[in-house]
Amino acid sequence: MKKILCALLVLIFLFSTGVSADYDPGLDYLTIACTALSCGDHDAGRAAAICHNERLEDQRIAAVRVDYDALMWLSKLIEHEAGSRLCGVEWRMCVGEVVLNRVASSEFPDSIEEVIFQKGQYAGVDCDDFRYELNPDELSIEAALRLLQGERLMAPQVVFQAYFEQGSGVYRSFENAVNGTMYFCISNNPALYGRNRR
Repeated sequence: MKKILCALLVLIFLFSTGVSADYDPGLDYLTIACTALSCGDHDAGRAAAICHNERLEDQRIAAVRVDYDALMWLSKLIEHEAGSRLCGVEWRMCVGEVVLNRVASSEFPDSIEEVIFQKGQYAGVDCDDFRYELNPDELSIEAALRLLQGERLMAPQVVFQAYFEQGSGVYRSFENAVNGTMYFCISNNPALYGRNRR
């Protein structure tokens, strides 16, 4: 059913935009981009995100523009790390927030993709299954989108996430019977991040 819905949305999108960069003001291109992402149709997702951003610009709508590739990688990482149905949207947002905190940190690489693929950080991401086969579900996409639009649940010095405690202390944790306890921990160098926003 999901594939049929995805195909229908993408077809509506393609017929409405044709070859030009014009957009239909009546279409919700952000939903189309997110649906395409959940189906793995990245070309349609990127095109829909462009139309979404053009509409925001043309209509002078004060909203955060969508970088499709940032949304794609962050959603995939969230799905990979907390894709169980037992992990709610807050748990997933914390996973994604660690990535964004690392991007903003002087201790880690400067882009979402570089943080995700940094050697020794996220197990299992450097494979074809993660890169090409993993399609995030709606909760992982929602979590990533909310984060990319500026919502935060933790302090900027929370740069570790694992099933064990690390760094200079635990900021937050989540637990369920299947996944166990996941800890979100503070950098070993918290002074680099300014005042703690606990």
